[in-house]
Amino acid sequence: MGGKSTVLRQACLTVLMAHLGCWVAAEACSLSPVDRIFTRVGANDAIMAGLSTFRVELEETSLILKHATARSLVILDELGRGTATFDGMAIAHGTLRHLALETRCRCLFATHYHALSREFERANPHVALFHMACAVDEGSRAVTFLYRFQPGACNRSHGIHVAKLAGLAPPVLEEAAAASQALEDEVEERRLLESLRQVLRARGDAA
Repeated sequence: MGGKSTVLRQACLTVLMAHLGCWVAAEACSLSPVDRIFTRVGANDAIMAGLSTFRVELEETSLILKHATARSLVILDELGRGTATFDGMAIAHGTLRHLALETRCRCLFATHYHALSREFERANPHVALFHMACAVDEGSRAVTFLYRFQPGACNRSHGIHVAKLAGLAPPVLEEAAAASQALEDEVEERRLLESLRQVLRARGDAA
């Protein structure tokens, strides 16, 4: 709803039109030649071939990893959402690192896994973080999507707010919000403990 998938598609269409010598919807356009455009967007199965939506997603991702070059343009939208959270996040993490650090192609990688962005919050010559802006009223859980592509990682998702827009009952929203906060606290606690272990390990090695 925030517009990220539209931005991904728009980038591919703009590059394709520019290569054809067409007018593009921009005040200015400067780009390097692209050898191929790879996309992994949307959810589709191939049930007659015995392939689930998640399997199709991974088949498409595999082709990208095998054939993308440094001159390719790749877009991936919410990779890993078709399986358990940690498995999905692990697959997305491995794919992102490979594209960014090994292939080094031009890539737009959209994800709701906030942990993926933490590794790249420090200055990195190969990765820049952006998010789709929105205005949120925490008291009323009202969310207004601003449709602006802005620098920096988004610090949280707004699924509960969208659930309110969809008309879910207040008791359901309250229970969901409490469960979401508990899960976020647990994950953050684990992250801090792991960071502390790494610091202590580094000090032990230095000693």
